Amino acid sequence: MGQLNTKKWLQTGALLLTAASLSACGSSGPNEANSGKPAAEAPKEPVTLTFYDPSAKQDPAVFMEQYGNAIQKKYPHITIKYISSPDTNPEGHIANMIAAGEPIDVMLNADINHYRLIAPFKFEYDLTGLIKSRGYDLSRLEPGVVKAVQALSNGTAIYALPYKMQTMGLMYNKDLFDKFGKTYPKDGMTWDEVYDLAKTMTRSDGGTQYRGFITQFYNSAWMNQLSVGFVDPKTDKSLYNTDERWARHIKNLTRFYEIPGNETKEGSFGSISNLFLKDRIAAMYAYVIPTTPQEVNWDVVTYPEYSDRRGVGPQSLLTLAYVTSTSKHKEAAFDAIAYLTSDEVQTSMSKQALAFPVTTNQAVKDAFGQDTPFLQGKNVRALLKSKPADPFPSSPYSRTAGVVLERTMYQLTKGAMDVNTALRTMSEEADKEIEKAKAAASK
Repeated sequence: MGQLNTKKWLQTGALLLTAASLSACGSSGPNEANSGKPAAEAPKEPVTLTFYDPSAKQDPAVFMEQYGNAIQKKYPHITIKYISSPDTNPEGHIANMIAAGEPIDVMLNADINHYRLIAPFKFEYDLTGLIKSRGYDLSRLEPGVVKAVQALSNGTAIYALPYKMQTMGLMYNKDLFDKFGKTYPKDGMTWDEVYDLAKTMTRSDGGTQYRGFITQFYNSAWMNQLSVGFVDPKTDKSLYNTDERWARHIKNLTRFYEIPGNETKEGSFGSISNLFLKDRIAAMYAYVIPTTPQEVNWDVVTYPEYSDRRGVGPQSLLTLAYVTSTSKHKEAAFDAIAYLTSDEVQTSMSKQALAFPVTTNQAVKDAFGQDTPFLQGKNVRALLKSKPADPFPSSPYSRTAGVVLERTMYQLTKGAMDVNTALRTMSEEADKEIEKAKAAASK
């Protein structure tokens, strides 16, 4: 399944908030108080914080280089212990850690997996009190980012600080456009304009079938520009056949695969990506940009827009740092994750193109990719031009319904069914899967 947080492209980090530097002042005697000299800080007790990353077999050295060493330098009393999942089943690994009494102080998790890896283990802890007591300034975040975090609790709490952000753009293969003498895509194109371009770029040449446009169905649904959710949180019923925005979203994408020669033949995330990155037979690919050098000669423009929603891009995909409810070192853990969002750390991440910043600080945004040779000359800053669509209401069963959508979309775009049948099928199957999930949870 094409989940962003499990892909190499997405092992990046960027987001900007600033927390006030925290120091616990030690008590001073009368002479110190009257001397005009600042009181000395009381030594802080050493603390080890365990960071858990559900990404399978991530190299601790990479995390330390990108994050851990900076935290330890800022807070010498903090030692970072980084643990990642040994396989693609983090649920089982986390359960084993809890059973063994092993601590997890900070959970690193994509927002789309909140109900998969946070809620089942009751890791939620409202950071509102710490945000206030530590003087953390949420107003420096892009408003849409704050909304996305608040959506996980339906606006009642803030369970995490976001420290990575990704968004989708429209990548294109410059060599294919040159080969067929077509003008490159440009920023601000509508879906209709991209569709017309896809028709001209879908062609057979020299025995090779070239595809005009491809995308990832799972991710485009999670980050949809119409802000429509998978499930009604009040009824726990899927919205595929009852909210007209789903029909609009699916019809918009399906028409690209009705172009003769552009039908879906693949059935997995990797095989679709390879059409653009490896095989180099896809002219346009709506997805997040790569974070490593690629053989394909690519560039990128803004994600296509609906003609009646100009300037609105896809929702942002966030990776969040949760201070867990079970942590015995909540203040130190908060200090650590707050520092990850400082100007200092985020500017470094932005320069290395580890992720996009989500701050309103234009200087940090402008630094994106400055120290990344393979991005030089590419239009990557265009991905910050659009306003992210508002997040949709959160539901524990969004992922359950999302899996059904992805599976059905592969069939729909192969011509195996029509849109109305697909909407009905998705709705029926999703509702059945939700009932199964609810029954399993009640045992």
